[in-house]
Amino acid sequence: MIYEETYQYLLRNVSSTEFDTCLYALLHSDWDGVIQSPLHMMACGVGTTEKYLRQIINKFTAPQGPLQKVFVPVYQGEDILYKFNLGPASNLGFDWKTDRYCKKYRFFYSDAFKTLSIHGKRLLLMGAFRMSVLKSESVLFDYSEIVPDSSSLFTRQRLLDAIDAVHDALGHLVTISFASRAFSKKEVLVFTFNEGVLGQYMENRAERTLLRRTVFNSGFLGHINDSVCRELERVGKYIFRSFLQEAANPSISNGVQQELLKLARFVYSHSLKKFGQALPANKQLLLAPKQASAYLSKIIYNETLEQMVKYAHQAESIKSLLDRVHFHRNISEKALGREVNDLELAEHIEPILHKYHQADFIRHVLNDWCESWLISRVKTVTEEFRAEGKKKSAQDGSAAEYMTRIRNDTYGQLDRLLTLTLKFGNHAVAPAIRNFSLTKKKETLQSYFAIQKKRLDVLSIASC
Repeated sequence: MIYEETYQYLLRNVSSTEFDTCLYALLHSDWDGVIQSPLHMMACGVGTTEKYLRQIINKFTAPQGPLQKVFVPVYQGEDILYKFNLGPASNLGFDWKTDRYCKKYRFFYSDAFKTLSIHGKRLLLMGAFRMSVLKSESVLFDYSEIVPDSSSLFTRQRLLDAIDAVHDALGHLVTISFASRAFSKKEVLVFTFNEGVLGQYMENRAERTLLRRTVFNSGFLGHINDSVCRELERVGKYIFRSFLQEAANPSISNGVQQELLKLARFVYSHSLKKFGQALPANKQLLLAPKQASAYLSKIIYNETLEQMVKYAHQAESIKSLLDRVHFHRNISEKALGREVNDLELAEHIEPILHKYHQADFIRHVLNDWCESWLISRVKTVTEEFRAEGKKKSAQDGSAAEYMTRIRNDTYGQLDRLLTLTLKFGNHAVAPAIRNFSLTKKKETLQSYFAIQKKRLDVLSIASC
């Protein structure tokens, strides 16, 4: 979407080719805002040369006065890509119900639109933005909104020239005319788009391309159809949104939000690689989108659980360091060559304390996500059993077996992580403390599964 911030920037700060570059970036950005196109593809899509595109990128990657950088370099292996930095990424706090945006209409990417002058593009963007916000193909502007004074973007002559240019290039889609209000007699400008234009917009397929590329690079050379991709993307979106939901509170630092965003991307991408590695032996998943998403979801759960253990271990390691106050005082005094008072000591400890709170907060987020995932899977079993009633009684063994399989898989994963933490964890932390979060989690799950088994047994007896 073309968000309000991007819209305002395009109206005031770009040339005609820079305008097209921003539109291209919006159409080819993944969920993090990273433009998933190499330089030569971007130049071709924008309709310019690589040399001129590099000049535009140099401008966009430099600070824009009081504005932020438009492009931020992102290093992915040996490649340098760019993150489009205007407006929120789709997974970062954009409220679809209240925030204003313009859809990426097809005519924005037509050759006819690219030939327009910057004034023609700005004028058409203004009409399209209002059409998108009002969801109406007929919109109007007071003349003073477009030409408020002599220092505005448009003069009357520029406006007239822009209208003529739009009519010449895209008159088959939109008509722009002057009128006046019935009572005030104020001059207005009316945009009348053809019926159906409101629903003619481009879909961003950058994330889908990235999904297929990730699976391909993992070793699976087959094609993944759109129906399977949509289901896999649905699981990925859930990861991003649920990870960031807990960090939506204004009191949570931007650093924590960015860490959770990076973690969501890592978990999703790493899980897709494992999914791709498993596909050659499970090609039937490509014929069953729901089964494919459930398979990926299980991989993501295991990966998230592992990340939760890492952050829990990190938090415990930092906490053990914080508990050694005399150690911190000695280190500080050696560094400064003099005695350190309590205030100075607190200043030295503050960054470490901040790191601890961040790791502990993320541990809680991941732990809550894992618990919610597991509860939803178990709840599905009991609800389906209850809904089927007596029809299910002959198959009550399958429900119990499924519950047992979930339980055994969960215990197996926890035991594996317990072993790894004991073997490779921070040996400065006592083993009991090192594995406290995992041990506590296993005890909680044992109680949970025992309760669910009793409920399933009661349902089984009642259905007989």
